[in-house]
Amino acid sequence: TWELAHRYDVDQEHARNVAELCRQLFRQLRREHELEERYETLLYVAAALHETGSYINISSMHKHSMYLIMNSTLFGLTGDDLQLVAMVARYHRRSMPKTTHQPYASMDRYRRVIVSKLAAILRIAIALDASRSQRIHHIECRRVRNRLIISVPSVDDLSMEQIAVRRSRLFFETIFGLEVLL
Repeated sequence: TWELAHRYDVDQEHARNVAELCRQLFRQLRREHELEERYETLLYVAAALHETGSYINISSMHKHSMYLIMNSTLFGLTGDDLQLVAMVARYHRRSMPKTTHQPYASMDRYRRVIVSKLAAILRIAIALDASRSQRIHHIECRRVRNRLIISVPSVDDLSMEQIAVRRSRLFFETIFGLEVLL
């Protein structure tokens, strides 16, 4: 994974931090996402590679990331796993998944739900490193009624990340039915 990220000149500090934040979110949101453990690994890989497409063009980075991942081989991942990773990376920004988008449309409903859940988590993790300074390493999530409250005990000023979370939380809120607060 990191070899592929290196090949496409990914900001590895940012990618590693986002991947680790995804891991924490996945583990702390088990009750909400109800996904098998193996999807944590696929989310981690998608997070590590979500910016590979900037190697081709920054304006359509998400689409180029999908293409590069789908046309790569990663040790230990099946073709289906690779497609899922590519789709999660595809939806790390901009539009939400739509059944008019290929190859998302070709997936069965179960896999489309998985892509949506993982991509929603990835968007929140990216927002948590909006400053690209890796200031946030540890998060604590708790659910209070219909809200997901993400606390960052070790960082004082979260204004930049709060703005980023507000901008990217709609997808998460739509998928999980929880308002996200940082």
